[in-house]
Amino acid sequence: MVRRRGGQTLAGHLRRQGVRVSAGPWTICANSAPGRGRLILALGRASGGAVTRSRVRRIAREVLAGRCERPEAADLLLLARSDVSRHPRRQVRGSLAELLKRLSAALARHAGQGQRHA
Repeated sequence: MVRRRGGQTLAGHLRRQGVRVSAGPWTICANSAPGRGRLILALGRASGGAVTRSRVRRIAREVLAGRCERPEAADLLLLARSDVSRHPRRQVRGSLAELLKRLSAALARHAGQGQRHA
């Protein structure tokens, strides 16, 4: 676990202060980061059994590494809020890719607001 100043973890920081986008069982929190961003996958038992959580982790990494619109230089926290074991792989891929597109737009809006207030 990576701790920042003040004892707060990166995941805690993203949950409290990051840009948040939700759809269906998924929530992604993000903040711009210097250099290369990191991915944190927080999938508890509520998201399904161990096999389901491993499958979702593989799919999430695949989607982020692939063709979709990934926010550049951002730390990402992916949360599954409910059971995703009944969702087929295609649906998981599609919903995560769509959520990342929405997140890119939200981060761009957030950056634009920050520049206006500076």
